[in-house]
Formats: sequence, C-alpha cells, structure tokens
Amino acid sequence: MLVAPGFPTSLDDHHKPFLLDHARALASAGAEVTVVCPAHPDAPRRHVVGDIEVHRVRFAPRRIEARVALGESYRVFSGLSALWVVPMIARLTLAAARQARRRSGTGAVIHGHWWFPCGLVAVAAAALAGRQTASVVHVHGSDAAVTTNAVHRWLARRVLRHASAVVTVSAQLSDWASSLVQRRGGGRPRSRADDGAERPPTRSRVLQPLSDIARAVRPSAPLLQVVSMPVGVDRLGPATPTPADGPIVALGRLMAEKGFDVMIEAVALMPPSERPELAIVGDGPDRVLLEALALRRDVKATFTGAVAPSEVGEWYRRARLVCVPSRREGFGMITAEALAAGRPVVATAVGAAPQLISDGVNGCLVPTDDADALAEALTKALQSNLAASAASSAAAPAPFSPEAHAEALLELYATLSQR
Repeated sequence: MLVAPGFPTSLDDHHKPFLLDHARALASAGAEVTVVCPAHPDAPRRHVVGDIEVHRVRFAPRRIEARVALGESYRVFSGLSALWVVPMIARLTLAAARQARRRSGTGAVIHGHWWFPCGLVAVAAAALAGRQTASVVHVHGSDAAVTTNAVHRWLARRVLRHASAVVTVSAQLSDWASSLVQRRGGGRPRSRADDGAERPPTRSRVLQPLSDIARAVRPSAPLLQVVSMPVGVDRLGPATPTPADGPIVALGRLMAEKGFDVMIEAVALMPPSERPELAIVGDGPDRVLLEALALRRDVKATFTGAVAPSEVGEWYRRARLVCVPSRREGFGMITAEALAAGRPVVATAVGAAPQLISDGVNGCLVPTDDADALAEALTKALQSNLAASAASSAAAPAPFSPEAHAEALLELYATLSQR
C-alpha cells in the first residue's frame, strides 16, 4: 500500500506522474497496490487510475485540500493553517491501517512517500495494523530540504528510526537519512548487507509508548536502501534525431528551487546573435516573475504552461538540448528522462545528475547559482557533438527502468516480511 500527499487524478494529470509510474511498476511486477492520499477537489473519494485503486481521504475545507493536492503542503502547513495537518495525519493513518488490516496475514507493507507527513503516517498506521505490517519511508528531497531546525530534525529522526526501512532516491539523500538514523555512540543504520546482524531495539524516552508498539513491528534498526524513481519510458515515445535548430528546453514546476531564473540570466550573457530560444515547460508560482525577467533581459522564451505527461515526450523531441538548472533535486527525473529520450543535458551537479551525466559525453555539469558557468556550458554544448553521443545511448538507464525499480522494492518488501 502506498501513502502519498498527492496522486494523479488521471493518466493525463501532470501532478506527480512519477508516483503513478511507481505504482504501476509495482503492480506490473505482481504486487497488489492500493493508494491512500488526501482528497482532491476534482476526483471522487474512490476511483481507479491506470489500474491503480486510489482512496482519497477528506480532512479539511475544500480550499485547503485543493492547495495540498497541487503540491503546496509545505506552504499550506505554516502559521495557523498548520493545525490542519493534525486531522490529515489522523485520517490518513486510520485509512491506511484499515486497508492494511484487510490484508492481514499477507505481509502488508505501508510505503509512505516523503517522511512528512506520509512517512509518519506509514509508521503510525503499521503500528496500528499489527505485527505482520511493515512500514517504508521514502525520502525524495524536498522533505529533507525543509528539515532545517531542531524540531524538524527531532521529528524526522524519530520517524526514520521507527520505520522498518528507509528508501531514498539518491546516494546524497541516503547520507542525510543515515545521519539522522545514526545513534549516539557511533552506531549506524543497517543496509541490506547487514540484515543478518544483531542490533539492539530502538528506545525513545519521549515516544516510549510508540517505541513499545514499534518494536513489535520492527524488532531491529531500519534497513536503508537507495531506490530511484522509475523513468516513464512509455510516455517518452520513440527517440528521434536531434533538431539542429531546436530550442533549449527546460521542464519543471516554475519555482525558485528549479533555478530557471539562473538559466535566463545565463542565456542573457551570450552575445545577442548567438542566444538560443528557450522553451520552458511547466507552470507554478514564479511564472510571472520569470516571464518578466526574460523580457527585461531580452531572452526569447516560450512558456508553455503545464502539459499532460503524455505530451512531455514531444518537448524532448523538439529540444536541441535540455537544461536542468535546479538549485536542488532529490533525484532529478528531468535529467533521466532527457537522457532516455536521447537529448544532451546541461545540469547543475545536484541529486543524481553527477551519476547520470558523463561530462562532455552526454552533457555538462555546472555549479548551482552560477550564471557564468551555465552560459559557458550551454555555449560549449551547443557547439559540440554532444547530441550525437547522447542520441547513441538513448534508453532508460537500467537502474532507473520500471522493471528494476519494482524488482528492488519487491525484494525489500520480501526481506521485511521475513523479519
């Protein structure tokens, strides 16, 4: 069972399509998959999306639920609005525990995406559901980025420690999770290789009742594993030759962390006669600011707005190259998709980009927030033969295929069911 703060309402919903890819990969591999998530104003309480059964839970007035459904959880749950997180967690926990009890005896696993709130929900629901239910907390990156103060770290530490397993989308996030799970005295979390070793049970003076329940579900320290989200190759369509006069394409939610402002500034640093056209695919709160910046800096940029997942492949095919100027990424799905589509990528060295990009072969890596370095890399990429080498390796990298993703998780679930 999957618990997430949002889930696509249809195959054409552009909001978190990677979660649908994740659920469908597991289902295709033979897992029984049910999704529990907050209510969405445009979706029924129970419905099926791409053969995945989805249960949506009401917890607040429609306007609050709508903002959460659009991926604004961390903005919604601030100030007095933060009080709505309590009924959301409670309702999701009860719904997830109820679904898990229906599968008692089958080794149910409650898999929560983002440590807060759904990782917390997974841990609590597994404790309520009983001994044969395990909990998995999946860390994506934004949840790590907002864990900035002592209170957040205190709560994150306890959620991760009480999980049966912690999954992260990159090695960088795995190091972050490991630093939280690590205990005083030099202990470290288990990896899959350590599973046969004896470890003392987790103890918590503050949450001792939860610890007592959790030990019945998870008698040893959590396993820690890196499992990247799958690349939705079925949505990309066939690879095509790179157009010599195509635009630089950038995709993602238009918000500060994606660094589109740095990309516009970088293009503005190029000589006017050599400035390439930009196509920025996506929507978000910073769209007006970015449009104004492009106009002020005399950069030709087309803003497409949000597009359906089935249309994303067409934008990769139009691209001369893809730029991913993010200030941070947990994994970097755009980078993986672009390379799978056979397009060279100029990206900042965040998330899994350093593992995906061979500098000077299928793309270039640059520091974050450095318009000069990005301008130089874009110029180099446009003038080189990167397109040919990127096209020659067009295919979803094996570790990021849906089949590899499902295999890794099902193996982890099987291990948890035997503990």
